[in-house]
Amino acid sequence: MEPASDLGLGDSSLHRYLDGEFWSLKHELSRILGHCPLFRHRYDLSLDETRALTVERVKFILGLPLVKRAIQEQAEKTRNFLGRSLIIGEVIAFVDMATAVKCGIIYWLFGGAIRNLGSPRHVTKWFLPLQEQKYTGMFAMTERGHGSNVRGIQTEATFDLSAQEFVINTPCEDAEKMYIGNAMHGNYATVFAQLILNGTSQGPHCFIVPIRDENGSLYPGVTAVDMLHKEGLHGVDNGILIFDKVRIPRENLLDKFGSVTPDGQYHSPIKSKSARFNVMLAALTPSRLALSFQAMGAMKVGLTIAIRYSHSRRQFGPKAKEEVKIIEHQTQTLRLMPHLATVLALTFVSRYAGGLLDEDIFQGKELVNSRSLQALVAGLKAYSTWENISCLQDCRECTGGMGYMMENRISGLKCDTDVFVTFEGDNVVMLQVVGRELLAQYTKQYEEKPLFGLLQTWAESVGDKLRTSFLAVNVDTVSDLTFLLKAVNFRERVLQRSLVARIYNKVMTKKEDFFNAWNSCLHHVASLSLAHTHRVTLEQFCLAVKRCPDQENQALLMKFCLLYGTKLVFQERAWYLEHKFLTPMASRRIRSQNVLSMPPKGYQNNGGRPRGFLRADRFSAAGKGKVTKDEPWCAAPRCSVSRTVACRQLRGARIREALRTPGEQAARACGRPARGAASKLPSLARVAGTPEPPPRAGFLSPPQVEALSPLLSPTPLFFKGFTGSREWRRGGGGGGVASEQ
Repeated sequence: MEPASDLGLGDSSLHRYLDGEFWSLKHELSRILGHCPLFRHRYDLSLDETRALTVERVKFILGLPLVKRAIQEQAEKTRNFLGRSLIIGEVIAFVDMATAVKCGIIYWLFGGAIRNLGSPRHVTKWFLPLQEQKYTGMFAMTERGHGSNVRGIQTEATFDLSAQEFVINTPCEDAEKMYIGNAMHGNYATVFAQLILNGTSQGPHCFIVPIRDENGSLYPGVTAVDMLHKEGLHGVDNGILIFDKVRIPRENLLDKFGSVTPDGQYHSPIKSKSARFNVMLAALTPSRLALSFQAMGAMKVGLTIAIRYSHSRRQFGPKAKEEVKIIEHQTQTLRLMPHLATVLALTFVSRYAGGLLDEDIFQGKELVNSRSLQALVAGLKAYSTWENISCLQDCRECTGGMGYMMENRISGLKCDTDVFVTFEGDNVVMLQVVGRELLAQYTKQYEEKPLFGLLQTWAESVGDKLRTSFLAVNVDTVSDLTFLLKAVNFRERVLQRSLVARIYNKVMTKKEDFFNAWNSCLHHVASLSLAHTHRVTLEQFCLAVKRCPDQENQALLMKFCLLYGTKLVFQERAWYLEHKFLTPMASRRIRSQNVLSMPPKGYQNNGGRPRGFLRADRFSAAGKGKVTKDEPWCAAPRCSVSRTVACRQLRGARIREALRTPGEQAARACGRPARGAASKLPSLARVAGTPEPPPRAGFLSPPQVEALSPLLSPTPLFFKGFTGSREWRRGGGGGGVASEQ
C-alpha cells in the first residue's frame, strides 16, 4: 500500500482555502477510502451483487471512528456538526454515489427524522445505536399518489386507546409508500402518516415502524416490493412498502411537535395544523442541503476527468506541426470553464448556507423561523442539481467516446444523479418555496412600516428607470464585478416587483382566488427564484474571493468569479436587453470580452500544466508511448510529429495481435471475466485481507498518479478508470471539438 504522501493530496494554500475549516477531515476520509480495495469500481456485477457491495461499503463507512464521532456530534448538536457531516457526504459522493445516497438515507433521512422530530428518549433509543450499526433504517414519506404534496398523503396511523397502540395502515393503492431507499434491507422506517384520533386527522406525523427483525424477516402485516432496475444508483435498493394494520406502541410517535397522551388526548405547542406541518418539514432542511453537496461532488469529479482529458488529448493544429491540446480549442474551453466557475461558486455559497444552518441548530432555534434560510437551501437544491445535469452532459461530450465508457465514470455519474432533480423535492416545487418567501418578504415591509415600504419601493423603481434610460450602462463597465453584482440585483428586484403587481392585480382587481393567480404566474415565480439564488451565490463568491489571504490565489479566484458573473448576465442577456439594462453594444461586449473565453493559461503554472484547481503536476509523466500486448488500446504516445506514423503502425500491429489471442485471454485483457465464468462478490473480510493486485497494464500505480484537484481531495482509486487509462490520453474519434477551428 502506498504512503499517503505519494497520493498527491498536498496541502497547498488554495487547496486548504477551497476546502475550508474541514480540510483535515476531508483529507483524512479521502485517504482512508482511497486506500480501501472495497471501493474499487466494478462494472461486471449483477444487480444483487452491486447491492451487496454497496451494503459492505456502507458498513465500512459507518464503522469508521470519524463517522461514529459525527453521529455522536449530531446527537449532541455540537457546534459545526452539520458542516462536518456535509463534508463527509461530499467525499463519499466522490467515491460512489450509491453508497453516498444509501448512507444519506440511513444517517440524514432516517436518523435526521428521529433527531429533528423526536424527543430525547427517541434519540437515545433509536438514533445513537446507528453508531454501532445495530440496525439500519429507511425514510418513508413519498406515496404512489403523493410526492411533492406531502400534506395529502393517505397512509393512516389510527390510535387504539384500549391497546395504547397506533395502527399503521395502507388504505388504498395510492397510499403505498414508493421509491423507498434501503427498503429491501432496512430494519426500521420513519413513516409519515395521517395521525387519526377519534376519526379526525391531526395532519401528517412521523412514526417509527419496525419492518424486519434481526434475521431480516419481514414483520407480519408489512409487505416490501422490490422495484429492481432503475436508471442509476443500482446499489440502492428502492422498493414499495405496504402496511396491513401494523400495530406499533404509542411511544413510537416522534412527538417533538405533537404527542398523544395515554388517555387519547392530542397535545402540541403549535395549534395550527398548517403551521405544525411546516415546522416538521423545516426540521428536515439539512438533508436537502446535503443533496446539494452530493451534486457538487459529482460535478467536481466530472470536471476533473474532463479537464484532465482535455489537457492530454490532441486534435488538429497548424500544418506540419504537432496537434494542439483540445483544451486550447475555444469551444472546449467555453464549455468547461463556466462549469468550473459555477462549481466554485456553489462551493462557497453552500458552505455559507451550511454555516447558517449549523449556527441556528446550535443555538436551539427552530428552522421554521428562518424562512429566508429555508428558501436559500431550497433554491440551492434546485440550482445545484440542475447545474450538475448540465455540467455532466458537457463533460460527457467534451470527452468524446471515452466519456461514454462506464469505467471513466462520467456516464455513470449522469445516471446516478439524474434523480436528484426530483429527489428531496421536485426542483420546480423547490422554486415555489423560494418564490413564496420572496413574496412574503416584499409584502412584509408594508405591514410593518407602510410609509417607509412605499417610499423604498418608489425609490428603487425610480432608480431602476434612471439606470435603464439615458444613463444606460457604458460598454467599458461590463467586465467589472460591480457591474455584474448590480445586474443580478436589478434582475431580482424587477422580477419581484412585477410578480407582486401581477398577483395583486389578479386577486384584488380580477377577483381570482390565490391558487389560480399563483398558478398562472409560476413561470414568473421560477424566474424570480433562480434570480434570487444566482444573486446570493455571486455575492458569496465575491466575499470568498475578498477573504482569500493569498494574493496569487485571490487573483485566480477573481478570474473565475468574473467568469461566473458574466455567465449569469450572458445567459439572460435577452431579458436585460428587453428591460434596457444593457444596450446592444454592451451585450456584444459581454459576448466577446476576454473573461467569457478565459484561456486555459488562467489556471496553469509556468510549465503550462493545470495548477491550483486541477493540480496535474505528474500528469505528463504517465504517457511514455509504450504499447502493451495485453491492452494495446491503452497506449499514450507523446511523440513528435516525425514519430506519429510509426506509433500508429505499432498500435495497429498490437491490436491485430490481441485479436488473435484466445477468448479467455482477451477477456482478461478487458478486465472482465471470461464468458461463462462465475462472477462472485467477495466478502468485506476477504477484500480487506487480500493484497492489492499490481496495476493493470496501461494503468498507473498510485504514486504515479498526478496530484488531484483541491476541489476534490479524493484519491486515485476513485478515478482509476481515467487517471490510469492511457486510452484517455490518446482517445478515439471525436474529442468534443469541432472539425473546423
